[in-house]
Amino acid sequence: MNIQQHLTTNSLSWKEIELDLFRALQNAFAELFTALLEDIDRQLAETRDKR
Repeated sequence: MNIQQHLTTNSLSWKEIELDLFRALQNAFAELFTALLEDIDRQLAETRDKR
């Protein structure tokens, strides 16, 4: 259950808040890291020696 659902239906424990925040940060980092690696890969492909 996500934070919004908890706030409208139940009270949250600190453990639940921590886990929800940790998961959200993991997802954000994974997306950012994927974009960064794809950008590096694109730059390497453009600048490699094609001979």
